[in-house]
Amino acid sequence: MKHKTQKLKLQKNYTPKVQNSEEIETYPNGIFKFFISKIIEDIEDGVFQPQKVRINIEKWLQTHSRGLHNLNEDHLLSVNTRKPIIQAEIKPNHFEIIDGNHRFEKALREGKKSINSYKLYVEDLLPYFYDKQGYEAFVKYWNTKLKE
Repeated sequence: MKHKTQKLKLQKNYTPKVQNSEEIETYPNGIFKFFISKIIEDIEDGVFQPQKVRINIEKWLQTHSRGLHNLNEDHLLSVNTRKPIIQAEIKPNHFEIIDGNHRFEKALREGKKSINSYKLYVEDLLPYFYDKQGYEAFVKYWNTKLKE
C-alpha cells in the first residue's frame, strides 16, 4: 500500500486523548511528546488497528541510529521480543521507534533477523500527542519538512 505524504491542517479544537489506566508512558522527542500508553491501550482495546509490519533488523540499522542512550541493561533481560514495537512517521517518509528500543536491541543481540512492529503513519499519530502544545508544534514542524 502506497502512502501519500501531505500537508497537515492544524485542528484548532485539538484535545489530547484521555487514558483509562493509571500508568502513563510517553515518548519525548524534543517538544513533541507522544502518548505511548494510550496508543497501546487503544490497540489492546481494538479501538486502534495500526498496520502490522516486520522490520528487517539489518536493513533498519543501515538507515537509523540505535536508541541506546537510555538503555537499561537490567530491563533488557526481561523484555519480550515477540511483543511488537511501535514505529512512527516523525518526519515525511521517515519512521523511528517510539516504543520498543529494548525489544529491538534484545532481538539484535539474539541474532534475530526481524521483529514485529506497528507502523503509525503521521495521520495515525496525530491523536496521540500528550498535549496540545506538542501537537501544534508538530504540525508546524511537519509542514516545514514537506518543503525541504
